[in-house]
Amino acid sequence: MLKPKLSIWHFIAVLWPLLMVFIVAQWVMRMFGNSASIAIPWWLSLMDMTVFTVVFVGTAVWVYGPLKRGQSWLDKPTRKTQRYLEQSISLLPKRALKGFFIAGLCCAMYLILVLNIGAAVSGVVLTPRMSIALTLSLFYGAGVLAPSMALSMTLAYSVRLRDELAVSGLFLHTLNDDYSHVLRWNKISRRPWVIFLITSALPASILALFVYLILDADSASEQQFILLQAGVLFVLLMLAGAWLVFTVGKLLKQVMASFSVGLERMRQGQYDGYVAVLSDDEFGTLAKGMNTAFAGLKEREELKHGLEIAVEIHHAMLPVDIPDIKNYQVLGFEQSCEAVGGDYYDHIELPDGRVWLVVADVAGKGYPAALTVANLRAMLHALAHLELAFEKAAEYINNTLCETLTGGRFVTLFLAKLQPESNALLWLNAGHVPALLCRDGKVEAFEASSPPMGLQPDLTFEVSEQKLEKDDTLLVYSDGITEAMNYDSDEMFGEHRVKTWFAEHHTLDIAVLSQQLQDELDDFGKLAASDDVTMLWLRRAE
Repeated sequence: MLKPKLSIWHFIAVLWPLLMVFIVAQWVMRMFGNSASIAIPWWLSLMDMTVFTVVFVGTAVWVYGPLKRGQSWLDKPTRKTQRYLEQSISLLPKRALKGFFIAGLCCAMYLILVLNIGAAVSGVVLTPRMSIALTLSLFYGAGVLAPSMALSMTLAYSVRLRDELAVSGLFLHTLNDDYSHVLRWNKISRRPWVIFLITSALPASILALFVYLILDADSASEQQFILLQAGVLFVLLMLAGAWLVFTVGKLLKQVMASFSVGLERMRQGQYDGYVAVLSDDEFGTLAKGMNTAFAGLKEREELKHGLEIAVEIHHAMLPVDIPDIKNYQVLGFEQSCEAVGGDYYDHIELPDGRVWLVVADVAGKGYPAALTVANLRAMLHALAHLELAFEKAAEYINNTLCETLTGGRFVTLFLAKLQPESNALLWLNAGHVPALLCRDGKVEAFEASSPPMGLQPDLTFEVSEQKLEKDDTLLVYSDGITEAMNYDSDEMFGEHRVKTWFAEHHTLDIAVLSQQLQDELDDFGKLAASDDVTMLWLRRAE
């Protein structure tokens, strides 16, 4: 694991270009003859360099101050220390803005004072125009360019430090809780204008003023001094401006690289990753938004995985094998309009050969309905094997559902008990769509004789009996069939159309009947487009 370089010395080392630019400025002044013209000795230049270094290093120590405590916490990080590091790094640019610009102005005033005193001691007279040129160049170089470079290098340091902390897993990769005060001055949209002001507008104005001073000068020596001072200013501008552009470009490249990695992870479906928040600006807001997206996508994947499990459980609740009932054929079909649904069918075989046939429709769709289906299935399987009277089982189911269902939800249920030895079918219909019995092309409806279950406790249920003859075919279905909508109109498939179709096709094998009814619904309107579709077929073969 990469250990972050969190140290005051690393931060100070980042500022080395400042010293180099100052040395170059001193060298250029001597090469152009400006230092000689105002009798500046070598030892004074060295002292100026020392003062400049001490002031900016001292300012760097102050800027780094909030991070100093974080150094000892890297080996044993906690969430509290991580938050402290995050807040401390967020403060670095703002402290740098304040500290380095004050330091630069102090250095500029020091240099102006020292150079004027040195010239006076040496007997050199600085004309007002020479003093103005010297003051402008020193204020621009020490008071603007040097702090701007220091600020850009601090930004680069904070970005690199955040990146290293993120790689090492020690950073929370979030923005400060309250970063609006940072964004007010650290907006990306302002940076081009700030760079334009520092590297174009301000130096161009100073150079234009130098031209005016040169044209208004009284002597050739005065003109030469101002011209050479303009040359020094130009060299400083080229060096510092190039470094500013290089630093800003490097920052953008690093931030964009972080976004590219995040987007590639997102494209590959690796939602465990995150994008390091490298700056407290609009880029940081974007990175935080991407991290929110990562969290949402990861949650969606977990939900999707949970949904896949729920679908498997839902399918497992439906019968897998076709029951082997002497002289009878049974076939079921169910398709949910969502991943899981509220329709349920079952055939529960008992040891004595009797079979319970069930089709239920839970009000609603999705997970709540599926949970009710699971509860209903458990009750039915338990009650079927308890030898409880048929109507008593229905009463128990109703009372239990009244206790568990809330918000006006209910269950419609068609429940039948087939006794193959006597060919008797006991059935009850609690608010369900009528089951259809087709005999010799005539269709009889088994209408509901009680309200749906779960609405009113202590109901009694009327149980009817039907003797089944050879080739009798029973269709029990859900309202997803009758309420299927037409492609081109608001017309529903309807019970009449189901009866007519059933009467015309009842001689077909029940497997063919089931498939053709599905095809008919697909031709009329998409199967299970808006509601779950369930059908259970029973035919006496002999």
